[in-house]
Amino acid sequence: METRILVVNPNSSKSMTVSLRETIEKTFSMESCKISYFTGPETSPPQIDGQETSIKSMEACLPLLIDDQESVYYFQKFNGILIACFSDHPLVAKIKDRAAKEKADVSIVGLLDSSINYCNLVGKKFSIITSNKEWIPILNNSLESKFLTGNTVNKNLWKGTVSTDLQVLDLHSPENFQQIAEIIHRENIRKLDSDIVILGCAGFSGLQNKLAKTFQRDGTLFLDTIEIGLQILITMIRFVNSQK
Repeated sequence: METRILVVNPNSSKSMTVSLRETIEKTFSMESCKISYFTGPETSPPQIDGQETSIKSMEACLPLLIDDQESVYYFQKFNGILIACFSDHPLVAKIKDRAAKEKADVSIVGLLDSSINYCNLVGKKFSIITSNKEWIPILNNSLESKFLTGNTVNKNLWKGTVSTDLQVLDLHSPENFQQIAEIIHRENIRKLDSDIVILGCAGFSGLQNKLAKTFQRDGTLFLDTIEIGLQILITMIRFVNSQK
């Protein structure tokens, strides 16, 4: 039985969706899995750079995913949905709520949840590298309220969030790689003493291997949030299918 997955890019940047597709196709075998890609409509922001644009993108995307049953992107046509934005994006909770209400057999995963839970399971010190500075308090607050308050995550493992001071769409530019690498070396690895650096924006997708080679001597693990999110989603789907 073919597994159907929808990868949702909630912003309206088609180039971001192309980058996500390229990364996924290089990493995953598609033999038993059909992956479709959704890009936010024109009413969605071109990039998500904070709380306001997160909400705007949710409002633009949600009706297209849960209301139109004739749409090729209707959520119940898939076994799993990956919301490809590294944040506590409101789309995750909204689609989960609708799925629960309608008893829909679909798994929904966000990049923040899957990445943080992975780091906690492996038990290594981790920090986040993100895009612009506005994300630092947003991500730190999300970690504090969602994972640390109830001791879901070992507080001794969490080291903090670092900004590249770049916009989302600039993270993939080759001319910015050296700047990103220098910030990671100075802040995430040396200052925060991180064993794992979470690439905390979908704009970093595809840079995991290049960064791993750059910091090979340090032994730092760079976590591509798209890759780990998709791996966890596929595992969830397989487990659900095994119960049928």
